[in-house]
Amino acid sequence: MFLRILGESFRRNPARKWLQGSALALGMAVTTTALVTALDVGDRMAREFRQLGANLVVTPKADTLPLEIGGTDYRPVEEGSYLRVDDLGKLRMIFWRLNIVGFSPFLEISGELQRGDSRFPARVIGTWAAHDVAVPDGTTFPTGVVATHPWWKVDGAWFSERAAASSGAQPVEVVAGASLASRTGIHPGDTVVLHAAGRDIAARVSGVLTSGGPEDQAIVAPLAFVQELTGHPGEYRRLLVSALTRPEDDFARRDPETMNPVDYDRWFCTPYVSSIAFQIKQALPGAEVRVVRQVAETEGRVMGRLSALFWRRRCWNGGGKSD
Repeated sequence: MFLRILGESFRRNPARKWLQGSALALGMAVTTTALVTALDVGDRMAREFRQLGANLVVTPKADTLPLEIGGTDYRPVEEGSYLRVDDLGKLRMIFWRLNIVGFSPFLEISGELQRGDSRFPARVIGTWAAHDVAVPDGTTFPTGVVATHPWWKVDGAWFSERAAASSGAQPVEVVAGASLASRTGIHPGDTVVLHAAGRDIAARVSGVLTSGGPEDQAIVAPLAFVQELTGHPGEYRRLLVSALTRPEDDFARRDPETMNPVDYDRWFCTPYVSSIAFQIKQALPGAEVRVVRQVAETEGRVMGRLSALFWRRRCWNGGGKSD
C-alpha cells in the first residue's frame, strides 16, 4: 500500500518530487562536507603548526642552573647532568606515541675552527640529522632535525650519520652555520680543522646551514662525534620534541594530582601538550619536561578561533546564531 501511494505521488508530480529530492541530497552533502572539514581541519592545522618547531623541551631533572644565551648552552661540559640516548625509543611506547612527530637530542661543546692561519671561536653542536631510533617493540622510528626543525635549510648536504669518527683516518663530516661560513669563507666540500677538548680534528664541511638562530654561528656535527669529544658516550643534555597536540582549555591546565580518577583518565587520554609532557616524563627516568609556551599558545589561539569560526557557520546553517 505504501509503495503504491508513493508511486502514485511521483506519477502525478514528478518534477516537484525530483526537485525536493535534489534539494534534500544537496543539503545532506553540504552538511556532511562541513562536518568532515570541521573534524579534519584540526589535524591538518596541527601538522602545519609543527613547521614552527618543537613544542616540548626535555632536560635532566637534576641539572645545574642553565646558562643560555641566544638559545646556546654555555655551561662547561663537566657540569650538569645528562640523559641516556638509549631511552629515547620509549617515547614511541607512550599512550600518545603516534602524536610524536619527531625528537632531536643535543650536546654542545666550545671549540675553535681553523681556516688557514686564522682561528675562529665556534660552538660545536652535536645532534641527529636523520637517525633511526630503535623502539622496544622491535621497530625503528626515523627522526632528527629534519623532523623537528623543518625550516633549517642546508646548502649542500647533511653530514652522514655513518661518517668516520674523529679517531678514524677520514675527516668527520660536519655542517657549518651560514654566518660562520660567510665570516670564514667556508664552502661545501672544504676541509677544516676543529680545535675542541684539547684535540685537533680534521673535518669535512658537507653543507652550509641556514637556521635563523644561534646555529648559524656554530658547527653542527653528528651527536656521536660530540659525545666522544665530551667524554659522554650515549648521552645528551637537551631534547626537543615535536608533538601533535590539542589546544589547552581550563580543564587541561588543572593539576592532575588533584583530579579524581574519572577526570584524570579524561585528561590523560586527551592529547593536551601537558598530558603528553607528563607521559614523556614517565617514560624518561630523571627527565624534566617543559612546554614551549610561545609555540603552544600560538597554536591554541589560532585553533580556538578556527573552531569558533566553524561553530558559527554550523549554527548559522542550522538557523540560529552562535553569538
